[in-house]
Amino acid sequence: MDDLIVFRKTYEYLLWLRPSVLRFAKVYRFSLGVEAEQSGLRLLRLIIHANYERDKMARISQAIVELEVQRMYIRLAYEYKCLSERQFTYANELLAEIMRLLRGWQKST
Repeated sequence: MDDLIVFRKTYEYLLWLRPSVLRFAKVYRFSLGVEAEQSGLRLLRLIIHANYERDKMARISQAIVELEVQRMYIRLAYEYKCLSERQFTYANELLAEIMRLLRGWQKST
């Protein structure tokens, strides 16, 4: 799995996300934070499934939708002041890169 760039980037994102969620205000940590973490884990799981399945298209499409959900959670976290502008920019750049990788994988399949 480590040779799959989209997996590595998503894993990197999740390693960043967990400590960031732990710094959310308590009112958001156990709602928005938990949802964001679970969505990120679903995204990683979809990428793993897509890598091992013969028909990858459905899983890649699901991963793209889950990534859009993840972007919405990050945007909300920023609007609720749970993330700084720097954190928001970093997360968006990483998520945009993951999206490019997923779109490229989708086109090559």
